Amino acid sequence: MKKTGMVLLFILGSSLPCFSFPPFNLWQIAWFGFVIVLFLINKVNPLKSFIQGLLAGFVFYSFLLNWIYSVAGPFYLFVALYLAIYWAVFFSIIFSLPEKNRVIIAGCLWYFLEIINQHLLTGFPWIFIGLSQWSNPATARISSITGSAGLSSIIIAVNFAVYEALRYKKFLSVFFTAVILFFLSWLSVILTAYHSPDFNFKTIAAVQANCGYFGQNPEQSFEKYSLITEKIPLMCDLIVWPESSYPAILEENKKAMEYLIKKSFHTPVLVGSISKENGNIYNSAYFFNNGNYYKYDKRHLVPFGEFVPGKRFKIVREIYKKFAGGIPEMKKGQHYQLFQLDSSKFLVLICYENIFPEMTVTSEKEPFDFIIVITNDSWYGNSFGPYQHFAHNIFRSFETGTPVVQVSTTGITGSVYPNGQVTMMQKGKKHLFVEGTMLVAIPDYDKMKTIYEMAGETFVAMIFLLLTGVYLCRN
Repeated sequence: MKKTGMVLLFILGSSLPCFSFPPFNLWQIAWFGFVIVLFLINKVNPLKSFIQGLLAGFVFYSFLLNWIYSVAGPFYLFVALYLAIYWAVFFSIIFSLPEKNRVIIAGCLWYFLEIINQHLLTGFPWIFIGLSQWSNPATARISSITGSAGLSSIIIAVNFAVYEALRYKKFLSVFFTAVILFFLSWLSVILTAYHSPDFNFKTIAAVQANCGYFGQNPEQSFEKYSLITEKIPLMCDLIVWPESSYPAILEENKKAMEYLIKKSFHTPVLVGSISKENGNIYNSAYFFNNGNYYKYDKRHLVPFGEFVPGKRFKIVREIYKKFAGGIPEMKKGQHYQLFQLDSSKFLVLICYENIFPEMTVTSEKEPFDFIIVITNDSWYGNSFGPYQHFAHNIFRSFETGTPVVQVSTTGITGSVYPNGQVTMMQKGKKHLFVEGTMLVAIPDYDKMKTIYEMAGETFVAMIFLLLTGVYLCRN
């Protein structure tokens, strides 16, 4: 009975932090929600702590990623299990190290694990710990200094400080982490302020037609988007249709191309569709402007959705064909692309490209004034998925100091500003599977580069590496 109670408590402790993440907004829980697990993890046997960490992570991700079940069935549990390995590695290492200054090394170790998660096996940083602060601009804005992984590391460090205060009466750790937290929060407000010198705005019309996804008739989808577009006021500066709003090869439809080219003489239009070039199929964004059109091809494809890792092996192909019925053959784009809209430049991200910080922040990239995310979230269904996806835009906005506008087929369509203001298209109380147009005003402002944008992930990583080195030397 005692053992059963411990297991139930362990599951409860692993589930509690979930309520800080989208669509929930109890951001406060993340700062102490992992403490129960810290009390229960075996501190002596690395193998046991590895297994317990694996279980804790598995419960956590199984709950938050349950929306993947709609497309992958119970196989989604393999995703949860893969991500849980990071927890297992973390707990097996952290409690193998000396107790002295463990709060600092816990934050550093978690930072490096999240960076690995962003890149290993194409990366899947969908549920990074910092995402828990999506509903609290005061703490989410810290990512403008540390990046999203840095924010996650601070949350983990605070949890360890609370644990040590309760377990060992080490209250100095809580005070120290609280001071750092409040300092970074204050500094992020000062450094990310932007000022609009006048009342000039660019108005973006985000069209969510509640249609336009694979398996739907492309002609019907195009007709619905074009009908909604005709009702948009001419004063708009840009009209945006989401990813796969025309779910076929756009340039093979003469009627659609003629309509969009003609429309672009009055108002530029951004359309998500499919392109074909040299026999390769791309997930693309077409920008029609003044009778011309330009194209961006998605560079970060969805594994198993747009390409199959390891498909060169026959056994992988056969297994995938058996369960999915076919193998996706998308080709990834090769080039970074900005589009020019009058005196402004904007970056386009397609689908889940917005969950990767490196897609928007690297030293060699040209500056841009705002970000457009076009996505097809229809396959998420009415679930946590669309809310989790949209919340990443909050961190991309803070990290770059630029507004982000997301346009979706079925939800969520909305905007995020670098001052923390978030707006979602809504009909009644619904954000998902609604139809309409959302007008978003993008101000012409004096943009200040964020610390994270200027320094990049390399600088942040060097700080955490330095802290790790100091810890190891002192112990």
